Amino acid sequence: MSRAERFALAACAIASVVLRSIAFFHYRFDSDEPQHLHVAWGWTAGLVQYRDYFDNHAPLFHLLTAPLLAFLGERSNILFYMRAAMLPLFLIVIVCTYLLVERLYAQRVALWSAVLLSLFPTFFLKSLEYRNDNLWNALWMIALIVVISAPPSPGRWFVAGLLLGCALTVSMKTTLLGVTVAGAGVITRYALRDRTRVVAPAIAAAAGFVIIPAIVAGYFASIGALPNLVYCVITFNAVLEKMRPDLGLLGVAGIVFVAWRYRDSDIRRMFCAMTVSLFCVTLLTFWILISPRDLLPIMPIGAMFLVAAFERFDGRVVICVVTAVVFIGLLFYYANRFQNHTEEFVTMINQVLRLTRPGEPLMDIKGETIYRKRPFYYIFETITRLEINRRFIRDTVPEAVVSARCHVAQADGPLFPPRAREFLNANFMDLGRLRASGQWIQPDGAFSIAVPGPYVAVNERGEASGSLDGSTYTGARELAAGTHRFVRAENERVAVIWARAFERGFSPFHLQDRNFRYRGRHSHSKRYR
Repeated sequence: MSRAERFALAACAIASVVLRSIAFFHYRFDSDEPQHLHVAWGWTAGLVQYRDYFDNHAPLFHLLTAPLLAFLGERSNILFYMRAAMLPLFLIVIVCTYLLVERLYAQRVALWSAVLLSLFPTFFLKSLEYRNDNLWNALWMIALIVVISAPPSPGRWFVAGLLLGCALTVSMKTTLLGVTVAGAGVITRYALRDRTRVVAPAIAAAAGFVIIPAIVAGYFASIGALPNLVYCVITFNAVLEKMRPDLGLLGVAGIVFVAWRYRDSDIRRMFCAMTVSLFCVTLLTFWILISPRDLLPIMPIGAMFLVAAFERFDGRVVICVVTAVVFIGLLFYYANRFQNHTEEFVTMINQVLRLTRPGEPLMDIKGETIYRKRPFYYIFETITRLEINRRFIRDTVPEAVVSARCHVAQADGPLFPPRAREFLNANFMDLGRLRASGQWIQPDGAFSIAVPGPYVAVNERGEASGSLDGSTYTGARELAAGTHRFVRAENERVAVIWARAFERGFSPFHLQDRNFRYRGRHSHSKRYR
């Protein structure tokens, strides 16, 4: 490389590091991050994933990160620490990208591929977040390096199968990768008329692939939770399964045609090209909830072919620099100019830790409050809401909240199902980012209690005075479910609220973090998932 190219490459790399450092502390927390963290917290609380609380992801990511969460303890800024655990996975993918491209092209192409990948908006933002996709992508990239590093051998392919088996226990999307790798191998072999023996390596890969899933399945079976795992990870997700055989056959036919046309190509490059193509086809054919993060495994290969295409032009350095500048511009757009938008989540968790104590339930949407168990089993993500609308799952949130004596809920939001939302709005008082059980007292003194427990009558100055259910009000009192009456000593607005909330410094008259009350999860940045 010329001195100018080395300078340009270094400048782009430094820009990537600086922007990642800023985004680490400023980029908004995606709702998936606390959802994954809530699952990891369950293990630290002695609960069993799937059996004691719901999750529709494979378990290995949460099992591996739970010890770190247990070590750190309950803190409002916990996701910054958990994001730090994603940095090694990001580095693994970048290094593997460099090693892959260096083996297939040249060092210059490898360096530019790694740098441009680090700036690509989807990869940049998703690799920053605490999510299982990052471990999944790292395992896949290591397995890919093992596969393309040398001619097939049983030992090498056994390791690759073992890594892909680990990836399967991180994300069920590995099934698509398995189909992709097998199909890419078959097409490449016959298009290029390769005579390398692959039967023994393929058997070794299959043997390695089943080991880790078998161990995980055996563990859950030993604690009586294997049926729960099968339901949550496979049966539950299958409700949105789609099959487009016409699209799949058309895509495969096109891929086979291209492979035959370029049958004189390098076998490893052909394999990578077939991998990218087949993964896109299988994703579009079998997966319905498609998002940019699902494409993480093919982004390193895509970066490789993009930079390799630039090599055909004399001004390749200028093209690479312009591409990097475009990526940076898109990053500023999707990350809202890297303004700090993490306060809302930190504020909410701070209120969780102040308003509730360990062991007290908290009703949220999908585990955003992390440290407290939800009284309702299911989380309200896309599949659950669809199944509730189809009446496959009953919205029994009111009954669950009452049965668990749950006195705290997350602030109102459209992701709550209608029946749950109506119940919570009618029987919980807004305190800021959270709500506590209670009601405003009507002009005639009537109010109703849905969740039995200790309650206090409060006004803007503190506790109110008057009579409650015919006797002088003297402080917190146990109230049963049903209608009650409070006669005011003064003509003022009065609310009845869960006594523990008032004791811990909360009041419906003095809302905390008022600016965040009605903001949704994507209010601070463009929706880029």
